[in-house]
Amino acid sequence: MPLFRIYSKIKKIAIEILTRASKVFDFRAVEVLVEERLRIDGDPNGRTIIYVGAKYDYEDKSRGLGYEHYQFYMALVKMGYKVIYFPYDQFKKEYGRKKMSLMLREAVYYWQPEILLYYHFADWVDLKVFQEISNDLPTKTIILLGDDGLRYEQTRPVWEFFNVVVTMDPNANEKRKKEGFKNAFLSQWGINHFLYKNLNLKRIYDVSFIGQCYGKRPFLIEELRKKGVNIVTFGHGWPGSGRILQSDMIKIYNQTKIVFNTYLSSKNTPRMNARDFEALSCSSLSVTEDIDEVKKFFVPGKEIITYKDLNDAAEKIKYYLSHEIKRQEIVKAGYKRVLKDHTYEKIFKKVFEFTQKIKK
Repeated sequence: MPLFRIYSKIKKIAIEILTRASKVFDFRAVEVLVEERLRIDGDPNGRTIIYVGAKYDYEDKSRGLGYEHYQFYMALVKMGYKVIYFPYDQFKKEYGRKKMSLMLREAVYYWQPEILLYYHFADWVDLKVFQEISNDLPTKTIILLGDDGLRYEQTRPVWEFFNVVVTMDPNANEKRKKEGFKNAFLSQWGINHFLYKNLNLKRIYDVSFIGQCYGKRPFLIEELRKKGVNIVTFGHGWPGSGRILQSDMIKIYNQTKIVFNTYLSSKNTPRMNARDFEALSCSSLSVTEDIDEVKKFFVPGKEIITYKDLNDAAEKIKYYLSHEIKRQEIVKAGYKRVLKDHTYEKIFKKVFEFTQKIKK
């Protein structure tokens, strides 16, 4: 075979290999990826914030967009900031941890944001990148810790590099202050009221529960039904249901008179979840477990209804279904309280005001 034919054949094979490889590996330079892949939303003239968080629910596209995407990122966009979105779970899968970390570093140098806001899910970013941004650059860094009480020591190597640590756990916040970390900020869970709102839909469900079917939940639902509560369930694992889209969640809350809520325990310590805020933000009455934490957010009996056990829950659900005026009074008060104190717009403003006062 002539040499030129051998050369042409080798060239053709090499091109095919490179073409296939390019579909698996992105060989574009880091700065090109930053320029082409990062999404910019909100007010182009607003204060610049880089938001770093997971985009998908537990990194899984089939599970849909995650809580952080809907509640944090979308709230920041609506608040009028210039938001540069860095979905680090997505970039980690596409480019690997090393390249993803370099992309984040490049993005900070490129846009020079006033704030880098990071919701910690997993230790994927090279800590040297966070260290450099926090120590050497004008950008102020904030880390949000959602499960600080359980992972305080585990996440220490990460949060120690940030200018501000925001936690939802009072005990972890006090512990951090005792250790001499001055820029610790105690925050709370809330709701993106730009997304979860009263749509004035017809209330076709007396009682509903939205959430996966696992743990003690099937038993609780069945017991309520035995006690005469007509409760419908939505979510993965429930008969006749499946994964609920975000739009479906908002619609169901808006079509429900009373939302039943229960807290799953972590180390035998029940903690509030998002369901109370979601229900009240959509003008549904939340009937939830009686734990001390609820009282920090709402006034039981006036803004929310709490129950001691299932008998108490069933009695109160039946009572408020048959007393429309009293139910509406509590619904309006709960809705008003959510908008006053528990929106992520209000929460982020407090965090940013605190951050502005610190000196790097």
